[in-house]
Amino acid sequence: MRWIGKRRNGTPESGESAAEVVARLREGSASAEQDGRQGRPGKAVKRYRELVVRATAAPGPDDPDTLALRHQLAHWTGESGDPEGAVQLFAQLLSDRERLQGPRHQDTGLARHQLAHWHGRAGRAEEAVLRYEEMHRSAEQEGRTEAALNLLCDMGHWQQQAGDNAAALRTFTRMLKTAEGELGSQHRLTGIARQRYAELAGGLPFGHERGHDSLEGLVAAVAEIERSGDLRRATRMYGQIAEKCEELYGAGSDRTLGALVSQAKVAMQTDDPEGLAEAVVCFGKVLACMELRGEGPGSPEYDTLSQQRDGLARAAGTTELHIGDTAGTLLARQVEAAPATAFGLLAREARARHIAQVFPVSGDTDDTRPHRVSVAQWRTVIQHVADQGCEARAFYFARADRRPIPEEIALCERLGLLGVYVSSEGAGNVNVQAYSFRDGTAHSVSLVVVDDEPAGPEPAPARAQGGPTDVHAEAEALGEWRQVARATSARTMEDPAAFGPYEVLERVGEGGFGRVYLCQDPDGVMVAVKTLHAEYAADSSIRDGFTHEVQAARRVSGRFTVPVIAADTSGETPWMAVPFVAAPSLQEVAERCGALDTATVRGIGAGIASALSAIHAEGIVHLDLKPANVLLTEDGPRVIDFGIAQIERLTEPRSGFAGTYAYASPEQIREHQQFTPASDVFSLGTLLARLALGRLPWGRKVLAVMSNICDGTPDLEGLPAELEQVVRSCLQTDPARRPTPAEVAAALAAGPAGAPLGPEAERCAPPPLPAEATTLIREHAALPATRRFETLVHTRLEGLDDTTVAARPATGGDTSDTPPEARTPDTAARDLEAQVLAWEREGGSKSTDQVRRECGAFAAEARSRLGEDHPLALRLKVSHAMLGCDGTSGTAYAERVVDEAAVRLGDGHPTVRDARSLLAALRSAQPG
Repeated sequence: MRWIGKRRNGTPESGESAAEVVARLREGSASAEQDGRQGRPGKAVKRYRELVVRATAAPGPDDPDTLALRHQLAHWTGESGDPEGAVQLFAQLLSDRERLQGPRHQDTGLARHQLAHWHGRAGRAEEAVLRYEEMHRSAEQEGRTEAALNLLCDMGHWQQQAGDNAAALRTFTRMLKTAEGELGSQHRLTGIARQRYAELAGGLPFGHERGHDSLEGLVAAVAEIERSGDLRRATRMYGQIAEKCEELYGAGSDRTLGALVSQAKVAMQTDDPEGLAEAVVCFGKVLACMELRGEGPGSPEYDTLSQQRDGLARAAGTTELHIGDTAGTLLARQVEAAPATAFGLLAREARARHIAQVFPVSGDTDDTRPHRVSVAQWRTVIQHVADQGCEARAFYFARADRRPIPEEIALCERLGLLGVYVSSEGAGNVNVQAYSFRDGTAHSVSLVVVDDEPAGPEPAPARAQGGPTDVHAEAEALGEWRQVARATSARTMEDPAAFGPYEVLERVGEGGFGRVYLCQDPDGVMVAVKTLHAEYAADSSIRDGFTHEVQAARRVSGRFTVPVIAADTSGETPWMAVPFVAAPSLQEVAERCGALDTATVRGIGAGIASALSAIHAEGIVHLDLKPANVLLTEDGPRVIDFGIAQIERLTEPRSGFAGTYAYASPEQIREHQQFTPASDVFSLGTLLARLALGRLPWGRKVLAVMSNICDGTPDLEGLPAELEQVVRSCLQTDPARRPTPAEVAAALAAGPAGAPLGPEAERCAPPPLPAEATTLIREHAALPATRRFETLVHTRLEGLDDTTVAARPATGGDTSDTPPEARTPDTAARDLEAQVLAWEREGGSKSTDQVRRECGAFAAEARSRLGEDHPLALRLKVSHAMLGCDGTSGTAYAERVVDEAAVRLGDGHPTVRDARSLLAALRSAQPG
């Protein structure tokens, strides 16, 4: 290969003509391009780099051929796995093209487009969106319709990658309307817009949409789908809008009711044989919403709709479920292979009229109870099916008894799916019975096998929603539960790589004072790392308090605790690490097993009391002792999260309450400023009663619980006599009259005749556990790290247990007979909202202080049961803050709370909008 020297007056030093130089460069470019397209991008980069060096020498750095080679070098640099390198190269190229060719040159525009693209590929999707939006604006102003539409398509794609699916849906809606209006329904870009729109519109729920503001775009989108005639998709989307409205505004809100009514209307218009059954379910949801609003039986609207629903139910009795011949054969094979354990989903392809796909979820697991999996996880599975271009229509269950059990009825009804029960008769023969479900009752459905429809066009491949999934080595599923998501995405770009020696695997939670990360040390030991939010780390008093609590927690030791094992409180982000314990919480055990026998309660209680002694010895008062904060292993309990309540109080200086109302002491509810270890002893008494009785001794409604605790009137009927004395002593309203934890431990560890056990027996004997509890503990040992870890990192975000509020609206009844497995966080939100609605209707002549105190109780309960970021918790927090606007500091605090709520709910949310209007009026009324 001959060296090409610098030009002298346009002539290469080698003596070759300019045309010969360019020809050789283009020949080399073709060869490099072939390398890249054949899967050798690294080799293409190397060759293009050489060509760029040669072209810079001759024909020169400003020559169009040199710029073209630089473009390809940047492209293959990115494709070789170096997107940041591509960004740098395209940024330099764009600058040079704008200088040499002008900002409107076609090649300049291409470089600008590629720079935006590689920003997105480098993990900066928001930057890509901004750049494409700017390019789209210019193309639109210049009248370049097709270019503008192509840029809208790119912008929507990167909005999806950024997690803002609602914004992407609005973008594709805009693209579709523009393309149809300006280019016609048959144009290529109209088809692309329609495809992108359909992919996204059918793939709810959305990701990081911004509350009320993004919901408006979704409502407009479903109206478009309804007008297009895709009624089944519109029905499904109206249901998802109703769920979003319930989350944002409440289960009894006007918007939720409106969405449910729209869903019912569209469902009635479908000509599918299953449409009537779906309409019946929709009308049932409308009636339930009306009951929650206090507009139940007796009101004209309710009675009319109820009659219509009953008529539809009678007509739906003849519903048929059609299944394709191929899918029917595959289903029979699945059941024959695992006649007692197989189950999964039956689905139909987009716009098809019969079941054509079988999605097995379990084939040989020992646990054949899909109702044990949460509704949220099943929705993930259903979304997985939707990502493959199918719509889940029914569960299938393999077993000899083809009758649904109540738990399966509840699951199918909650998810809006039919149930298909299949028994194997051998030799490839099966018996099948299908059901639809309404109001907890099963109704037979005819199953008809039909010929397969001609294959339609292949569904568009699902777009990736983010980076790779990090599955830890321990994340093995139970049996073949492969379709249920067992691991979450690995850490994001904004998460730190490590805390000291602990590598960050993923972020697993976020509370009021900081974030929680699942981490692993170099030896593979799993830990939880809890951090302090930046705004609190910048506050010296809060940081000092955090440091004090962490130092105290590090000194705690003992068999029944999970202490802090490492910390750094002086860095930019203060953190502390606790070991990972693969065990269920006592809350999960109580839900699974119900009331525990006396010996088990004594053994567990003695361990918890011993843990409290160790914790109190270091000057820590737990302040949030409850079943969710105690893990249970086969050799005893483990108390977690001690010291966290104090840290949370430091970060919420306006809130005097610490803990969870259901397990709080009288002094906590009265919002004392200082607490003694006796407060934890009171909580221990409540916990012991809860385990032994299978229910809370203080009642079920928040305000009643608070009153009964302060009055010292527990309901201990049914408490075993061997436990009554120690429980009543713990529940004394006067802290001074309560025993110490050591005295409680000694009393609980005493033998049958009351004689204390020896120190060794007290220290080492594991509590006797029922078989169900042992099974649950061993199940947790088989669950993936992220699932098990949720109990350890818990602070205030535990799932619902039967100690939660469970009131019904005036027209309903109590839920005390609801089976534990049927209770979900959704139920918690609805029950709590029902109480709030009833409380608001009470009105009366309460003082502002009393109203604020009661609102604060509801807000704390919502945070405890639903999480800090749940819309109901946010709405109550805003209301509580607005009730405290008693001066400049109160107004400033309320403004901060409203701003925080707006991030989740959206600026247009009624709660946010009304609060800001009131704050504006308050500011204008303040002197000066």
